[in-house]
Amino acid sequence: MCNLMYFPIYWYTGIVQPTLKPLLKSEQVKNEFFIISTLISLRKNTVSTVGRLEHVILQHQKITIVVLQKNNITYYISINRKEKGLDKIISSIKKII
Repeated sequence: MCNLMYFPIYWYTGIVQPTLKPLLKSEQVKNEFFIISTLISLRKNTVSTVGRLEHVILQHQKITIVVLQKNNITYYISINRKEKGLDKIISSIKKII
């Protein structure tokens, strides 16, 4: 089983499930969500040209972040960088949401 931490962007208000361990401090979360929100907003203008955004992968030294959107809810999922089979993990997440 892989180590995942996820929360929809609308949890920006600071409501995080007690079982989740936050990786970022409050100000870092605000900045990260601003970046993702801007990306998603700008992408909406190109949907008719390039198609709907399936997912975004951000590779960091310690974690991999996957951003998905469904029904106007944006999901921000962090995955341990050492986790194998990222494509399979993303596919499983898409089935769950």
